Order: sequence, then C-alpha cells, then structure tokens
Amino acid sequence: MSPRKTKMKKASKSPVSGSVAAPPASPGGNKWIVRGLLVLVAVFGIWYFFNSSNVETVKDYKVQTVLLIDGNNTKCGPINVWGVAPVGKDKIMVADHAHNRMLVFDRHGNCIKSWGKAGRGPMEFSEPSGMTSDDKGNAYVMDTWNGVIKGFNESGKEILVLALPTSGSFYGPRGIAFDGDRFAVADTGSHRVALISKDGNVEASWGGQGKEPGKFKGLLDVAWKGSDGILVADSENNRVQWLDLDGKVKKVLRFKAGVPSVAVSKDGRFFVSTSNGTTSIIRAYDAKGEYLGDLKDEKGALIPGDSGLAVSADEVLMVSGGTQVSLYQLPPATP
Repeated sequence: MSPRKTKMKKASKSPVSGSVAAPPASPGGNKWIVRGLLVLVAVFGIWYFFNSSNVETVKDYKVQTVLLIDGNNTKCGPINVWGVAPVGKDKIMVADHAHNRMLVFDRHGNCIKSWGKAGRGPMEFSEPSGMTSDDKGNAYVMDTWNGVIKGFNESGKEILVLALPTSGSFYGPRGIAFDGDRFAVADTGSHRVALISKDGNVEASWGGQGKEPGKFKGLLDVAWKGSDGILVADSENNRVQWLDLDGKVKKVLRFKAGVPSVAVSKDGRFFVSTSNGTTSIIRAYDAKGEYLGDLKDEKGALIPGDSGLAVSADEVLMVSGGTQVSLYQLPPATP
C-alpha cells in the first residue's frame, strides 16, 4: 500500500522580521511638524540676535595718532595705569592703580601733576581704576577697594568724595560712567550694574552672575549712551551688552575674547577694547551698533585696546593701560 500523499499548503509571505507596517498618516501630523520647525527657527533667531557680533567682514577704521606716552620715561616716574579721562580743555588724567595715585598730562606728553598714596584718607587710594568725566572739565575715578567715587578738577583739587552704600553689597567695583546726574558703576565682583545718585543712593541694580542676556560675569566697564541707554563691558562673557534706561537688553555684541573697556563719542559712535583672537584691537561701531571697522593708525598698524578708553569733546580717543597712554584723532562720523 503506497503511502498517502499529503497536499502541502503553500506558505504565505510574511513581512520581514522586525518590521512594522506604517500606520495611516494622521491628518494633523504634518501640522505639528511644521509647528516644531517654526519653534526651532524662532529659538535660533533669538539666540543669534543675542549672540551675534554683527561682524561679517573685518574692515579698517583709520585714525590719526596724536600722542604716545611711554610711562617708563615721564617726569613723574614709571606708571602702571588703568583708567583715563579728558580733563579741562586739553589735558589727560589717568589712574595709576599700581602706585595708588592720579596723574595729569598735557597733550605734549608732559606729566604736569601727580598726587596720592595708598590709604583710606583724603587724597589717598586703594587701587584706583575706571574713570569718567563731565562736561565741566572734571574727572572721576572709582577708588576700587575703598568703595568710593572721587572727583577732581584739572588742577587736582578734590571736588567729590562719594562713598558707595555699605548695604549695597559692592565688591571690587571697577568701571564708572557719569551722565551729569548719576553714576553707573560696573560692580565687578557682584556681577551687576548699579546706578548711584549724586547723594549716594542706589537708584537701580541690574544683573547678577550668569551667561544669559541681562546677566554678567566680571564686568569691567560701563559707558552712558545718552537716552539710548548704557553699554556694559561684560568681560568674562566676551561681550558688550547694550541696555536701555530700564536695564533691559537692547542688543548684544559678542567677541572672541574679553572686553575690558568701552567708550562713547558725543555723536553716539562707540569703541570696544577686545581681541580678534590673536592680538588686542579696538573695534568701532556707529550710533546704531553697526560695525565700522577695527582701528588702524596712519601706518596701517592695528591699534591695541587696553583697560581704559575715553573720548574727548574734540573726538580724540584716549587709550590707557600698563605703562602706555595713547591718543588718536577720530574721523568725522559718517552721516
């Protein structure tokens, strides 16, 4: 008897192991994808706004050398300076922070007066640093470790002694600016900007330590920009933050290195001391914050930035730091 023949069923084809058939498309799926992409674009746009240096192509910004002072060869002896400010009609005052004194030079480079020593008394200092001036020919210095703002006329007469409030938690303030009514102080160790009235009251305090817009880390300088607000050299964050008069961020300019100082001219242009990654530079911006160029002298050499910057009424940029004090005539502002 022959074996019974069994008819074998043909195996049906099955999906590849591990694969799952795609579900039917959801009518709203594409909508959520588009929304997600829009959110990412918006986030990137905000990040770019606050982090872009607005420098697309490096340009030259030509200035003319007026004066170069070698602080190792002055009548007043060697100097090691921080801040600088115009004083009188044609003089320069600098803060010799290493020797706890102030000095006045004429525009020929002659040291015509010096005063001060280490201490807490009248005409004494404990590391004087940032400086500013007013429209009456006086200059003011931040006497850092004494926590005092001191003002002087061009003859060195003390016209102001304004102690920072002891309750304000100031720690190692460096930078200072004056708008005629109040002082803006770069409170370096407390990572904030403080506005101080002429009678010594804290009118406002902005910031705190951080990297986000409106926060600071080791800020070293401030500069009034008239009704347009205040520029802050947010040094350890490698940026300048432009604040309005309520302390809100209007613009952020980022750099490749720290920013020790910033200064504003009477027409609103401003100048930033920083580095291009390989060498110290001074970068120029117009009144709206658009990049104008990196400063070069008449020989085409880059002008190095430093701890002190100021602009006089006759549009002379003053640069100070270490043993050097330099002056440069700025070109007229472009209409």
